[in-house]
Amino acid sequence: MSLFTDMVSIRRRSWTVVFLLIGTFLAVVVWKKSAFSNQSTQTWDEKVGKIVQGLPPAGNTLTYQREPNKIFLEQDCLNGFINNDGLIEIPPDAILKNLTHKQITCLYHGFVDNVGVLCKNINRLGHLTDGGWEVCNDRQYSPSDKCLVYSVGINNDFTFDDEIARQYGCEVHSFDPSMNQKSYKRSERVYFHNIGLSDVNVHIPPNKTGWEMRTLGAIKQELGHAKRRVDVLKMDIEHWEWKVLPQAIASGFLDDVTTLDLELHSWIIETGYIYEPPAEVYVGYLRTLRQLHEIGFRIFLTHKNLGSCQYKSKFGMMRTSCQEIAMVQTMRKVGS
Repeated sequence: MSLFTDMVSIRRRSWTVVFLLIGTFLAVVVWKKSAFSNQSTQTWDEKVGKIVQGLPPAGNTLTYQREPNKIFLEQDCLNGFINNDGLIEIPPDAILKNLTHKQITCLYHGFVDNVGVLCKNINRLGHLTDGGWEVCNDRQYSPSDKCLVYSVGINNDFTFDDEIARQYGCEVHSFDPSMNQKSYKRSERVYFHNIGLSDVNVHIPPNKTGWEMRTLGAIKQELGHAKRRVDVLKMDIEHWEWKVLPQAIASGFLDDVTTLDLELHSWIIETGYIYEPPAEVYVGYLRTLRQLHEIGFRIFLTHKNLGSCQYKSKFGMMRTSCQEIAMVQTMRKVGS
C-alpha cells in the first residue's frame, strides 16, 4: 500500500508540474503578443513620422491620412477635391477658374491618373505596346453577342481592331483619314473608312479633296447603326478628342456607348508644341472629364504614354501629355 501511495503522489506532482509549465507558456505567449502589438504600433507611428519629417518644404508637400494598416500619401493640391470614397471629384467651373495654374494641372493629372471603378477582368487586345487597348470582361461591361465597335485613329495599326473582331465576333468599323487609303472591307468583320472625327461635318481643308470629317452621330446614321448600341468606342485622334467629346456628350451619342477607350492629349500647338498649356485650357479639359463623369463614365484603367510625350513640368515633376484611359458606363443596367 505504501508503494502504491507513493506512486499516486508522484503522478499528482508530475501533473502539477505539467500544468504549471503550460500556464507559464501561455502567460509568456500572451505577454509577447501584447509587447509585439505595442512595438508594431510604435514602429508604424515612427514610420509615419519619418515619412512626414522627410517631405519637401511647404508648397510641394504631401499629406497623409491614417487608417488601420494604411498610409495614404496625397499631393496637397488635391486636398478638398477628394470625396468620402477617396475618389477625386472635379468641381464646377466657378471653382476651377479660381485655381492656380499649379493646382489645376495637378487636378487634371491626378484625375486621369487614377481609377474610379473596379474591373476584375481586364482584357488587352492588340499590341502590348502602343496600339493595344483594353475592354472590361466583367459581365455588366463585356462586349455583347452582337457587339459593335468604332475604332478611330488607326495609323496603319489594326491589331486592336482585328483582335476584338476575332475574340468577340464584333463588327468593327475603323476610321482614319490620314493613311492615304481608300475605304475598303478589311476582313469579314472589319471595315475601314477613310473618314475622320470632328464636332462638325466638314472637309479639311474645305474642298472635296480634303479630309472628310464627320460627327459620331452622322457616322452612326450613315452606317445604318442608329438603333444599335456601340459596345466599344476607341479614339486616338491627336487632340481632336477635346472637340469631339463635348459634341458627343451634348448630342446624346455617348448614352449608347459601354466602353470608351481614349488617348488624352493635353499638349497644344501654337508656334510649336506646348506641353503644359495655360490654366484656362485645363479648365476646358476638366469640364469635359466632369461631363463624362456626370453621365456615368468611370476610369477602370489608366496608363501614361511616355516617349516624346513626357516633359519636365514647370512645377518640378516629370509628367506626360499623353494619357491612355479606359472607361466604362456605370449607370447602364445589365442587358439594356
